[in-house]
Amino acid sequence: MSQRRRLPNSLRWRAVGWMEMGLSQADAARRLNVSRSVVQRLWDQYQSEDSVSRRPVPGRPRATTPAEDCFLALSARRRRTTTVPRLVADHFEASGRRISATTVRNRLHNAGLYARRLVVCVPLNGRQRRNRLCWAREHVSWTHQQ
Repeated sequence: MSQRRRLPNSLRWRAVGWMEMGLSQADAARRLNVSRSVVQRLWDQYQSEDSVSRRPVPGRPRATTPAEDCFLALSARRRRTTTVPRLVADHFEASGRRISATTVRNRLHNAGLYARRLVVCVPLNGRQRRNRLCWAREHVSWTHQQ
């Protein structure tokens, strides 16, 4: 899937100027390296509203920026035992803005991080590992009844 890029207002007005001079929509699209439908929508907007500025989009603004999302995920990866309330407090200390614990959980889920319990295993020294390996080799042919 291609990455979307927004045309700055200067290029939008330039495309409108080209079309007012008589350049076709396809030629303007080639010069801007965008598809013809982008230029067509731009021209339609100019003719109906006499403006090419981006319209405001509906919906609530995001509580965090993409950089803050990355920072939350990085903090969670660096300190694997940290909790969501601790991450909320860290974010408040760093930015001065409060975000909810649900927002932090959603950002971590989007980054592929989920709540998991750490596996606790007993550290073994070399002698203990050799003894376990010997025992496993001796009992490799055992059945469930034994």
